[in-house]
Formats: sequence, structure tokens, C-alpha cells
Amino acid sequence: MSDIRYRHWISSMGRKSAASVHQLKTLPPTSEAFVENVKRAHFQACIWRSALTGGAPDMDPLENGWVSDDDFGVLMPVTLPLQTEITPAAVMKLIQCGCSSETPCSTERCGCVAGPMSCSAFCRCRAEIRTCRNRWTLLKQRIEDANDSDEDESNDGDDSDD
Repeated sequence: MSDIRYRHWISSMGRKSAASVHQLKTLPPTSEAFVENVKRAHFQACIWRSALTGGAPDMDPLENGWVSDDDFGVLMPVTLPLQTEITPAAVMKLIQCGCSSETPCSTERCGCVAGPMSCSAFCRCRAEIRTCRNRWTLLKQRIEDANDSDEDESNDGDDSDD
């Protein structure tokens, strides 16, 4: 699948102007993103099917391509599993957003927000939480912080054997 996706992207880039080649939205999805999309589609199909029977499916959305955003009280789609790079570093050096407003990366005019993906160190905002307002970057940081605190707690329990 990855090879076909790459060949399609290369052929479509050959037909476009040079200005559109480096836009974030032109990147093909990764195999990991495809898996997350299939999980969400399967979950949605189960919900629709259960509407015909009158019973809710016995499925946890958090195990089927969604993550809970407790600050806003909503479910957000998992576009990539944690620790998965959206693209090789060489490509990220070429592709970046250039947001420079007082609230960078806060609207769909930002290539990363429109992507939808978190900003990176290559973006003008540098994906710094104090300046970047991209909701995907903020969500990614909250998830990473939660995982770090979970790892710290599990490591504290391991020290009792010494």
C-alpha cells in the first residue's frame, strides 16, 4: 500500500505547479494513519448497524481510533499512533507552516491545522506550547505529558526492590 501511495503522490506532484508541491496537505497518508482511519470507520459502521437493532455496540471508542480530550469534553480522532513520525525528517525540512500572527497556528489558514497535524520543530512557531495555538500540537503535548507521568509512576514502583 505504501508503494502505491508513494507512486500516486509522485505522479500527482508532476502535474502540479512548483508552489503546490511543498504544501502540507499534499503529503500522502502513512500506513499508520490508514490503520487509525479504518478503526474509526469500523467503529462508525458498528454504530450505524446498531441503530437498526436498537442496541448500542459494546465497543470503547478509545480503543477504536479516538482519544478523549477532557479539557473540551470531546472525542478527537487519532490521526497517528503516539511516537509515529508523520513523515521522514528530510521531508519535514521542506514542508512547514509559516504562521506569523499574534496567535500562530490558530486557524485553518495554518497548513498544519488544515493538515490536520501537529506543528513541528521545522515550523515558524517551533511547536512551542507557549506560542503555538494549533489544537493538534496542544493535544499531542497533553498526551505526551500524560504518558510521561504514567511512566514516572510505574518507575517509582520499580525502585522499591532496591
